[in-house]
Amino acid sequence: MPQSIRQWVEANSKDILELNRRLVSLSSQNLYPDGEELQAQLEFNKILQQIGFQTDVFLVTDVPGITEHEAFLNEGRKYDKRPNVVGVMKGTGGGRSLLFSGHMDTVPVGNEPWTKDPYGGEIEGDKQYGVGILDMKAGMVAAAMAAKCVKELGYTLKGDLIIESVVDEEYGGANGTLACRLKGYQADAAIVPEPSNMAICPAAQGGSYFRITFAGKSGRTYSGEKVVNPVYPAARFLDIVRLYHEWRNEHTPVHPLYVNNPELPTLVQVMRAGDVEFDLGDRVPSTCSFDVWIQCYPGVSEEELYNEFVSFCREKCKDDDLLKDNFPKIEKKLRFLYGTSMDVGHPILDTLKSVSREVTGKDLPVQGAPFACDSFIFNKFSPTPAVIFGLTGSNAHSTDEHIIVSDFLKMIEIYAAVIIEWCGGEKR
Repeated sequence: MPQSIRQWVEANSKDILELNRRLVSLSSQNLYPDGEELQAQLEFNKILQQIGFQTDVFLVTDVPGITEHEAFLNEGRKYDKRPNVVGVMKGTGGGRSLLFSGHMDTVPVGNEPWTKDPYGGEIEGDKQYGVGILDMKAGMVAAAMAAKCVKELGYTLKGDLIIESVVDEEYGGANGTLACRLKGYQADAAIVPEPSNMAICPAAQGGSYFRITFAGKSGRTYSGEKVVNPVYPAARFLDIVRLYHEWRNEHTPVHPLYVNNPELPTLVQVMRAGDVEFDLGDRVPSTCSFDVWIQCYPGVSEEELYNEFVSFCREKCKDDDLLKDNFPKIEKKLRFLYGTSMDVGHPILDTLKSVSREVTGKDLPVQGAPFACDSFIFNKFSPTPAVIFGLTGSNAHSTDEHIIVSDFLKMIEIYAAVIIEWCGGEKR
């Protein structure tokens, strides 16, 4: 790696971290079915233009044919004032093209207390805090600043460099990513800067989101009415979900890319019973429900995952006095996210491994990402292979979300050196 890259990052680190703060300060919450990405996307568009990218700002629903595509999630999501942003830096010709793809939307801040201002971008020690900074605003800043570094150091690229920021990735989205593919933005390789903790991830898990509902009979017993409390069977069923998580992690054959991190999460995420909008309750609820997110390895189909889960639960319920005649309604709430993988022999992986070793002085792990994301759109529905490779930090989708600043700056070095090597950079 040219020493000038590290010198450039060190000289510009204060401005780069300020750019993180600016993007964090602009709410881009995904408030399903709508979202607040507009101002942050316009800011990112301005950043790309200042670097020298030719940009394209467009709505997902303006792309011809998208609503008819099999991968389009057509369940009432709204895209007014939620534009995608794509920047293209054309190469001189004869080189390989590279695409960085990330999402600007974040999960909602929610009601749980932060110890830092979620929109403050505060730096404390080696951490910078903010909602969406890890997932994944700082990853997109890293890609943009790597491009700026390459340009300001006087390199020209033979291959095209593309950076895209999409909307609506959270909550099983990916329509923004699909829109870019259908609009013709493809490359010889794509890097998705999701927070992989600096692991090079040629695979990602998939998953399904279910709502499990038990019905009861609401009321109180003032006049001898019979009430049926759905919370009791739901509580019993929750333990079956726990047992399912343990069983599948003991019995599922481990995917070769997940030997180092084999866990398949089964997460209970939301519970509802009664009049939750009121502070106090005064009757037995009519329903009790909870939401479950279940992940799977690449190669597992939606039907296989559903049948495994339901079969396990039915078997556990058949001898239970509360559940044998009261199996819940299991409702699909979001699209199935495909587990995905790219060819492990693809040359982009060798480039990432060699460059990251030069920058960090060590071999970074090559393994599957322990989460699901929109990278399946590339590997399943486009000719562009995608690898996940992003920042370190903690608390994505939670309070006090943060990145590790030193690793963030190191990732800019890696991205810049990868751009030069992959796209055929030549010093002017």
